[in-house]
Amino acid sequence: SKNNSLNLTSNNLTQLIGTNGVGKSSIPLILEEVLYNKNSKGIKKADIQNRYYNRGYNISLNFAVEDVKYKIEARRSRGVIKVKLLKNGKDISSHTATNTYKTVEGVLGLDFKTFSQLVYQNTNASLQFLTATDATRKKFLIDLFALERYLDFHEIFKKGAKTINHSVLTAKGKVQSIENWLRNNKLDNSNILPMKKLEISSDEDEKALRSLLVEFENILSTNRKISENQLKKKLLGQIKIRDITNIKVPDKMKWDDLSRKIGEYNF
Repeated sequence: SKNNSLNLTSNNLTQLIGTNGVGKSSIPLILEEVLYNKNSKGIKKADIQNRYYNRGYNISLNFAVEDVKYKIEARRSRGVIKVKLLKNGKDISSHTATNTYKTVEGVLGLDFKTFSQLVYQNTNASLQFLTATDATRKKFLIDLFALERYLDFHEIFKKGAKTINHSVLTAKGKVQSIENWLRNNKLDNSNILPMKKLEISSDEDEKALRSLLVEFENILSTNRKISENQLKKKLLGQIKIRDITNIKVPDKMKWDDLSRKIGEYNF
């Protein structure tokens, strides 16, 4: 019937009470259809009308986003829909209904699923949220409050924390090694003792000395190789593979041309 009025902005939550078939679910269905051209109940376009079957329908909705007034008008007739979107009275519709609905979605900042879960809460929908897994509820809340960028921040900080944690563990390992050495090699005092002259009085002493000198030389050689490998690893990390692959291979020269080119230089 005409002249029915329902204010959905006076309260955060409006409860519709009525017997089956009076049209309670038709109200959120109309809101979904006019804003997204689809409905959460999965009702086909031809079955949306409960009266005046196959005569088409018109839906008009006024709404505001941050003090900007919008009006959307949807007209469906014989399977064809025409949509007009006005912003402060100015037509901002696209050439196609699909693109116009994309504009509406951008204005609202909500996709269809999130809008439906916010606007239309029946008993089944509420139960689904309560019984959903933590991951599902987390995804819903992320979509609801547009928290996707914070997930990106989380990954950035996670990687940074991993790098810092690795550096801390490396430093702790070095400190632990030094502390263990100091603990196992306690000094009576910090005075530097004069170098003692070792007297070699037997072949065994000379053999032991040569063995120690060889071992010392091996240690120096090993440390030198480790330092060189660390330097090479550092230099290798500075090489940009992409720059190398982008280097153009020069054109091949014939041997005669190359010989002639070499002949131009005096050695």
